[in-house]
Amino acid sequence: MKATNTETSDSECAASQDRPLLSAGWRWGQLCVLAAALSLGAGVSPSVAAKGKTSAAAKSGSKSAGGKSAAAAGKSGKTAKSSEKASVKASGRAAGKAGHKGGGRKSSHGGRAAAAAAAGAAVAAPMGLEHWSPSSVKADHAEDAKELEAIRAAAQTGDAKAQYLLGSRYRFGKGVNQDLSLAVQWYRKSADQGYAPAQSDLGVLYANGRGVGQDELQAIRWYRKAAEQGDGIAQNNLGLMYAEGRGVARDEAQAVQWFQRSAQSGDAAGQYSLGVMLSSGRGVKEDGRSALQWFEKAAEQGHADAQYNTGMIYAVGALVPQDLQRAAQWLDKSANQGNAAAQSSLGFLYANGQGVNQDAKTAAHWFERASRQGYTLAQSNLAAMYAGGQGVEKDMSKAYYWLLIAQQQDPSLQGRVQTAEQEVSAADRVRVQREVQRWKTVKE
Repeated sequence: MKATNTETSDSECAASQDRPLLSAGWRWGQLCVLAAALSLGAGVSPSVAAKGKTSAAAKSGSKSAGGKSAAAAGKSGKTAKSSEKASVKASGRAAGKAGHKGGGRKSSHGGRAAAAAAAGAAVAAPMGLEHWSPSSVKADHAEDAKELEAIRAAAQTGDAKAQYLLGSRYRFGKGVNQDLSLAVQWYRKSADQGYAPAQSDLGVLYANGRGVGQDELQAIRWYRKAAEQGDGIAQNNLGLMYAEGRGVARDEAQAVQWFQRSAQSGDAAGQYSLGVMLSSGRGVKEDGRSALQWFEKAAEQGHADAQYNTGMIYAVGALVPQDLQRAAQWLDKSANQGNAAAQSSLGFLYANGQGVNQDAKTAAHWFERASRQGYTLAQSNLAAMYAGGQGVEKDMSKAYYWLLIAQQQDPSLQGRVQTAEQEVSAADRVRVQREVQRWKTVKE
């Protein structure tokens, strides 16, 4: 599910050619942070979503929010626009009400500034991220084949860990042809012996109906078995089931308890989920500062959505003194993991020289990466760069191209589309429209 990006009107954006891409007085809106796996207060029913532990898996979940994740930035204030009447806007996955400037006011709004999108929506994501990562496979094919045979031999003798590893090979098609039904069989053999990773990942397959009929009750059963053994991934996944009301009655307080156990075990996804609940006051008293602490813990472990949330909290400056340099550092880490919202926000910082040296070329680079992933606001901003020839060679055909794509999700861009349309030839207009029809998102 894609969130709406909020644009200012053309009349609000006039600026001369010598002004920066964005006005220096731009305000970060109230920060919207929402777990990619949760649709807290959204009133929507995305496909079941949950998170796991491995770094590769966590990245995959983040991407699905489009990935990854549903963490979001708020609505921008007024922005300047180029002489071509195309404006670059602040980035975010969901719209929030405008927040405070600078260091931020310390008030009851502190937690809300870290979760203004509690009424936003989570992005549909796969339920659960497995322990085992395809990156675990050895690069040397001969060596990997030898290892696979050893795993198979041990699995056939009843070794629970080997059974799990063999099931994971079939799950991801690594060294063998992908076969989800065989993955389920080997996971079950291992899970029946009490091997927690197999129990947790078997729950993932049941939750998603992969290799087996979708059965949320079975997913809960296997998650609980692993969670009760102290498995951090399963604890987080079980918490997400309670938060979503999947296979159990919705119980956010119970969800928080499982998130706490997962977070305390050191699981990054659990730390992130707990931060989300604390930031939005769901199942627990709202506590924005504690939320930030958990986001930072997860961010330090490489959790892309947590890195994005942490960066945006420092950018807003409502919970902590505003620190745009620190914000840029966290957004850069998240952006380099493929988080489209972070890429768009980082592009904005480079466009304005906020927290980083102003660099239109680098701004355009990040806008383009986010644009190719289908991030509407970045597409609009990239169009502005092409229209003004800032960071890229001026090209109204490309500006028109990205505006047409962005308009599919944001009808408010109609005026800018019409303006760009008038500045391209009839032949280019037809060519671009055909290219837009063939365009598809490319997730990183």
